[in-house]
Amino acid sequence: MSNNASATTSVTTTPPRKSESGLPADLKSTPHAVGSAVVSEHIDTVGVDISDVRPWIARDVRNFKQCGADEMLQQLLEMCADPNQSLPPNQKSTLLNTSLEAVLPLCNGPGVAQKIKQHLTKFCNIESETPSYSDFVEAANRALRGLRKVNVPGMPAFQDDDETNVLFHVNDPSFIHQAHQGEKSSRKPDIVVVSHQTAADIIPEGKSKDVYLSARKAPTKDHENFQWVDVRTTFEFKRPKPRLPLPPSAYTKDYVAPSVPYMEYMKETDASTQSTDPTPAMACISAASFDICGAVQNISDRLRSNKRGSDHLGSNEPSTSKRSRQDEERQSKQEERTNKKKKKGSKKPHPVIQNGLYVAEMFAAHTARQHVISFIVNNDIIYLWWFDRQHTIQCAGINFVQDLPRFVVLLFIMQRMGYKQWGLHPLFEPEPGYEGEIIVEYEDDTEGHNKKRCIDLTLDLNSEKRTTHFGLRGRATTLFPVKSKALSALPRRSHFLNESTELVAKLFWPEEARQSEPEILEEVYKIASADPDVLGHVPEMVWFHKFEDTSTAIIRKALGIDDAGSRVLYIIVFRKLDPITTLSGEEFLLAWWEAVKCHRALWTRGVHHRDISPSNLMVYRLRGRFMSVLNDFDLSSIKRSLSSIQHIPRGFERTGTVPFMALDLLTPEAIAGEVEHMYRHDAESFIWVLTWVCLRYEEGKLLSKGRPLDEWLTVDALGCAEKKSQFMFKGIGSKNLRTPISHSVSWKVAKKCLKMVYIQDGALSDFTSTNDEEVFQTWLQQHVPKDILQTTIPSGQ
Repeated sequence: MSNNASATTSVTTTPPRKSESGLPADLKSTPHAVGSAVVSEHIDTVGVDISDVRPWIARDVRNFKQCGADEMLQQLLEMCADPNQSLPPNQKSTLLNTSLEAVLPLCNGPGVAQKIKQHLTKFCNIESETPSYSDFVEAANRALRGLRKVNVPGMPAFQDDDETNVLFHVNDPSFIHQAHQGEKSSRKPDIVVVSHQTAADIIPEGKSKDVYLSARKAPTKDHENFQWVDVRTTFEFKRPKPRLPLPPSAYTKDYVAPSVPYMEYMKETDASTQSTDPTPAMACISAASFDICGAVQNISDRLRSNKRGSDHLGSNEPSTSKRSRQDEERQSKQEERTNKKKKKGSKKPHPVIQNGLYVAEMFAAHTARQHVISFIVNNDIIYLWWFDRQHTIQCAGINFVQDLPRFVVLLFIMQRMGYKQWGLHPLFEPEPGYEGEIIVEYEDDTEGHNKKRCIDLTLDLNSEKRTTHFGLRGRATTLFPVKSKALSALPRRSHFLNESTELVAKLFWPEEARQSEPEILEEVYKIASADPDVLGHVPEMVWFHKFEDTSTAIIRKALGIDDAGSRVLYIIVFRKLDPITTLSGEEFLLAWWEAVKCHRALWTRGVHHRDISPSNLMVYRLRGRFMSVLNDFDLSSIKRSLSSIQHIPRGFERTGTVPFMALDLLTPEAIAGEVEHMYRHDAESFIWVLTWVCLRYEEGKLLSKGRPLDEWLTVDALGCAEKKSQFMFKGIGSKNLRTPISHSVSWKVAKKCLKMVYIQDGALSDFTSTNDEEVFQTWLQQHVPKDILQTTIPSGQ
């Protein structure tokens, strides 16, 4: 595969994976951002409070896949197997049985086994949750110490290294803090698993450095707080039963199946309580807005034409679930009602949500963490959860009191896991928090034969311009300033105008089956070389690489789980750009208009962007003025690649970031995949972006308080459509709507453009008679001031 984006040859296409979702195998598209990805990648740009991501995390964790306890333990053992010991396949497949045999002495008899059983007995007799943490930690840590002498053929031996040797540590009520693009999160997991060195580091000077003694209690005020980068995993507890069955007199290898093998979260819904009229009654619009009556009622009718719900998050994801999308919609609505009822009660969310939030913190703490393994303890049952960027897998429960051997095997696995098995990428993070230079080695075939090349990369992980991701599923895009001698020395292509020498690295997890962003960008560059509206207005890709061994399909195939929708890690290095939101006045309006023209030119030539948002509109300075850039093509499609597909609804092409998506794409029909993504939808997205920036930014900075439209970030697709239609109906003319002075001219343009959206959507116009050029002119161009329309690119280019 060619990884040199500056070469003259085109980028090699990633072979498409076989479709398992009912869609054609040659379909190269990706659904809109899912779950927490809807807002978490735009925390700084759109102004998301980190607590606002919680509802999206809840949706991420709800639709999990399932696997058996023994199947997961066997797979984890194989992951940890010593590469220097070549086991025959028949022995490798029996690692679990061999390990159970090896740990039985630690579960039966005197000595360590007796101590473990004593702590488990105390755990069962304690009638509340928090006091039980200490005995759980004692039992686990005693088992870990006993496991040091246990050897299993094919597994690595215990290494007495404080940096890698782990232990359990009580954490609640101590907080663990982390910054996310300027927003601070504070969470307190019940129990954490950390290295011996990390446990020792938080103990104050002058105190005993006995980490096992310290681990029994949460860090106090004189201790240092743990950092998420040092946390291997977390255990979240739920103790509804006051007393639990005591340990048996002896243990065997037989699996003790829990009465409830899997944790259920929002699986049952009461459809009879589903509201069919969520939109409040609306009167005629006043002259202060658009002086049009009844049009918004038509929008309301469309929004409630089907039963309403809220799980837009996976509506277009390939799915093997037997539940319909309508079921998921009703389910999410039920969740919202349940949460409202509980609002006056405990503030602590459901353990499944809480666990998901901790996992999101662990993902965010690392450069390119591939997966996170976490745990929920419900009474005496441990549920293992596997998280990666595809979706969540829940392992069947293990009763750690009645089935101690399997719990001890789990501890054995955790003790022998290296950083890679914990999910850290060995290249980007050979150890937690690594910040040094990395070298990417790859085979380059741009000259007709494979040649080994090396690219040096030094990521600036502490930069204020670093953009991190807080979430679970989806692309999980992160951006870092990067330096590279090899990339800086590459020749520049003539159709790029950005003169910056600074580079930015984009790490993300696209779907394997879809067309790659580098391939799409090569098509964009061909258009740019011949079209002045595109020239200089697209990002300059310097280099890219696909990490083939990171596919999320690997573990799913091993566990026998459908791997449709699998993702893989990419890195693309671009020339540095700045957010369009840093501009104001005529500079901003001109940049916005140039992005509109670039998008229109690309659309007419078959490149459909389909994800217009503030974060995807960027700028750079060139000869005294700002040049806008239509950025982020990883959700785009090339029209001709779909030309052979017939007799299939084209709603599956729909993508976007929910707060900026066209109203027509936020309806139940669109969620069901029955609405084709048209040019007018992206045109409308440009209008919503213009509105958003005008009302929420002053002199290039996000307003610190009193920001309008915040509610668009905290609702689902259908709820967002309702909020936006209400905004057009009465919000624009509200006396309480504050318009920043620096965007006064742009706001006048936005209101005129919104009027066109209001008229067309509200009146349910026949769009079949409205061509793309007419939309471009009547919705956008005719409302832009002449001095903006007549501005040209600086001479001498």
